[in-house]
Amino acid sequence: MATNTQTHDKPRRGYFVAEDLEEVAASEGDLAGGLRDCSIIAAVNDPATFDAALSSPPRALYLLTGNPLTLPTMLAKAREKGKMCLLNMDFLDGLARDRFAVEFLAAHGASGIVSTRFETLKAAQTLGLFTVQRTFAIDSAAVNAARKSLNQFHPDAVEVLPAIAAPKVVKRLLSEFPQVTVIGGGLIDSVKEIEGLLSSGVHAVTVSDPRLWII
Repeated sequence: MATNTQTHDKPRRGYFVAEDLEEVAASEGDLAGGLRDCSIIAAVNDPATFDAALSSPPRALYLLTGNPLTLPTMLAKAREKGKMCLLNMDFLDGLARDRFAVEFLAAHGASGIVSTRFETLKAAQTLGLFTVQRTFAIDSAAVNAARKSLNQFHPDAVEVLPAIAAPKVVKRLLSEFPQVTVIGGGLIDSVKEIEGLLSSGVHAVTVSDPRLWII
């Protein structure tokens, strides 16, 4: 009897063999360019605004809500609409911030992972996902700590919180790390603020107010 030597054409990721992981990885470059081109990321922190986000102009969504029961459906709907989803693992329910959780999200179509945790972002990076490191720029010490962290780990993007602090640090970040995408997030509630952030050199902003997704 011939021995079965069947092999998987797709790479194995932990306990998943995700047929679309290569597609997700390939979208990483598209996402980086998309963030710089689109400027606005629709942030969904309430399930009630998810459908509005799907119908909004921004190509990228930033999910701060969901759990293992709801996220597969949310991600499938987003993909049907041509949206790329960044998932903030510091806010999702029912998921540990470990490699297995990242694999679960990747297998269901996540385009990127957002977190303050190095281990979480490293796991996402090894799977070819877009990575966003959250940084709280509350004072000079916090900014210096973020710069030190960026020398040790190279995410695709840095989200500076609150957004009003981003103009103070964006030039410094880009002078040291020109390849990184800088995102401003938090406390954005007007078109004028968005325009000011973008004119300062920030590449994109995360906005949770649906009224501001259409500008």
